[in-house]
Amino acid sequence: MYSKFDYEWRIFIVRSLMCYLVLSLILKSLSWFQTRSPSKAASMFSGTQEKCATCGKTAYPLEKVTVESQAYHKSCFKCSHGGCPITPSNYAALEGILYCKHHFAQLFKEKGSYNHLIKSASMKRAAAASVPEA
Repeated sequence: MYSKFDYEWRIFIVRSLMCYLVLSLILKSLSWFQTRSPSKAASMFSGTQEKCATCGKTAYPLEKVTVESQAYHKSCFKCSHGGCPITPSNYAALEGILYCKHHFAQLFKEKGSYNHLIKSASMKRAAAASVPEA
């Protein structure tokens, strides 16, 4: 027969093992939760790290237009010459500057080449690089 001390000691050991098992299961589930990658559906709604090429702010999936691996807000995706709204089917880009097809053709007809557009694009880039970000 077991003494009262042996009985209490065995109960203590069993309870300790049960606590250990429960805690280890909790820790395993927490580590699984922290290391698993989000699903495609979750990543669509959790936001994005893509920044708008025009304004530099976050472009969320419902409000973005992606063209030539650049993301834009729908409101930022407009002609740099006339400011008219453009779509992926009616735009032209030269040196990263967006134009509607109408203004792009018009600017070519003015000078007979795109050299003046390339110069203005490089000046815009230089001006943007010299302005410190807030």
